[in-house]
Amino acid sequence: MRLVILGAPGSGKGTQTHHIAKKYNLKHVVVGDVVKDEIRNKTSLGKILYEYTSVGKFVPSEIVIDVLDKQIKNTKGFDGFIIDTAPINMQQKDAMKNIEIDAAVWLKIVNFDVIRNRILKRLICPKCKRVTSVDENTTNHCLHCGAELEKRYDDNIETVNKRIAQYEKETLPVIESFRQEGKLIEINAERSKKEVLNEIFEKIDKFFEKSL
Repeated sequence: MRLVILGAPGSGKGTQTHHIAKKYNLKHVVVGDVVKDEIRNKTSLGKILYEYTSVGKFVPSEIVIDVLDKQIKNTKGFDGFIIDTAPINMQQKDAMKNIEIDAAVWLKIVNFDVIRNRILKRLICPKCKRVTSVDENTTNHCLHCGAELEKRYDDNIETVNKRIAQYEKETLPVIESFRQEGKLIEINAERSKKEVLNEIFEKIDKFFEKSL
């Protein structure tokens, strides 16, 4: 099983990908985590990446593809992979033409105020990468590993609005291209995490039953 998961910022990709990877024994490939680690460690690459991400710009495609190639070449012990948040524009999709993708899971959100509210309350665990919010966790420590939670440096309203605009301009055409290829699994992501996850499992199972 070779999947990608797409959606607007704050649509729940990281949270839902964790559960999908666990259920289907897939390697969870998170391009964003590699980028964040480089930035956090202040590497030479991280300094370049910060110039893009701090103002809501997409990371250059050539860097994304290099990260993906290294990750998916090592899937020993897994039954495939799921790529979190790539391709996010048609340039990346074209560059990924040698990476065979079975299906794209789209976490669809129409009301962008839902996204803004989620992102401004979002908290990230730097150790286990789990995502929560100030509404779900008031301890300021990860409930899974105990690490101190962080707020992403780019989770502010100005950057969020830019990322939403770029999503509409750059990523929606990618989603439509997967639809035209018959590879799109569309999910209503404006509901609770549990409801969204149940629909994801149901539709993934149905999709691959038809593919057999």
